[in-house]
Amino acid sequence: MTYPMAGRPAVRVTSPQELWLRSFRPAAASAAVRLVCLPHAGGWASFFRPWTDLLPTAYDHRVVQYPGRESRMADPYVTELHELADQVAEALLPVRDLPLVLFGHSMGASLAYEVARRLEGRGHPLHHLVVSSHGAPGTREPGTVHTLDDAAFLDRIRELGGIDDAVLDHPELLELVLGPLRSDYRLIETYRPRELPVLSCPITAVRGDRETGHTPDQARAWGELTDGDFALITRPGGHFHLKDRPAELIAELLPRLALPTDLEISDDTRA
Repeated sequence: MTYPMAGRPAVRVTSPQELWLRSFRPAAASAAVRLVCLPHAGGWASFFRPWTDLLPTAYDHRVVQYPGRESRMADPYVTELHELADQVAEALLPVRDLPLVLFGHSMGASLAYEVARRLEGRGHPLHHLVVSSHGAPGTREPGTVHTLDDAAFLDRIRELGGIDDAVLDHPELLELVLGPLRSDYRLIETYRPRELPVLSCPITAVRGDRETGHTPDQARAWGELTDGDFALITRPGGHFHLKDRPAELIAELLPRLALPTDLEISDDTRA
């Protein structure tokens, strides 16, 4: 199968893992853990590209590529979060040879939880779940942003700060991002957990101190979804706190992951 990218040659895909999981460097022979990032609504895999250069090579870094963007531009959007979680979980099953950490940002947080419970239900619990800028499932009211007209919808996107104004002000680039944004907002705003099983893995929640999309109590409610350790990290910033000083965020997260080896961020451990 081939998937065209805007302004780039089509990408040939040979497996579900290549379709769903993008990597920006080959996994090192010394890789001890697999960190998979799940982007926000309207997000794309390359949003997490800078993380690859900041992570020690002991981390095999992958990013979920949702349909309808970048290398999957020709693929139809998935419009229901449970269906998306089913497909991501299936893509992750063959790459369970290393301890698995999921990092989900915003919409990706609820998706990561749903993927985690599917994997655990099949006997593959996560090593750690990290959720960013999102209240725990079951604490959020139905949303209506996806029903706004284009002008009001884009005003809301600008408030969150996840996409550069240069993209939103460019008609051709806006056309590429508006479809995935609306689809994902509909997906997350209509998401209702079918059940809320408690996970066995630790959970770390991260939020910005200027976050307006959820409350500290909604972030702390993630602790009710684990039998393991829980921590809430509050960082400077708003909904997209992770765009600012990502090296500091990664350095703060690594000790929480409690990996079996001492993984420090240093010049000799980076790719």
